[in-house]
Amino acid sequence: METSGIKVKEIMTGEVVIARPEMTIMEVARLMNSFRIGGLPIVESGKLIGMITERDIMNRVVAANLKSSEMKVSQVMTSPPKVIGNLDEDIKSIAGKISKFDVTRIPIVDAENRLVGIVTNRDVLRNSHELLDVLLEQAKIKGQLTEDEGHTAFGKCEICGQSSQLQF
Repeated sequence: METSGIKVKEIMTGEVVIARPEMTIMEVARLMNSFRIGGLPIVESGKLIGMITERDIMNRVVAANLKSSEMKVSQVMTSPPKVIGNLDEDIKSIAGKISKFDVTRIPIVDAENRLVGIVTNRDVLRNSHELLDVLLEQAKIKGQLTEDEGHTAFGKCEICGQSSQLQF
């Protein structure tokens, strides 16, 4: 399948684990750990109002030496979140937004700002070998990948099908 033909509605996850603004950071961290996810959309009265990520928790709670059991999600979340409101947006545009906004996940909303799904950088990678270079460049810029390490990335080998650190 050609990358430019892949739409957000084809790769998004429709059943999304969410958090509420009144939850504590400790509750959210446990929820994220139990589902092995790095961020959650924050929903109130059926509307998306923010996002909370591991980075938010590390920067705004742990680094500030605050008690996670006393901090509320509403105090730590990023609001308003970066979103995609078009289910027909193509994968190349999504990859560009992930890079531009410096995020690893983008919530998908309808016209009334109700959460309908989420797309992660892994969803993009799984569905687009052509866009791997864009995300590798983003990792280099963020310092997550250096030139010394060679051209490697986590992925699935097209020859043997195993998932691991790959070399180009």
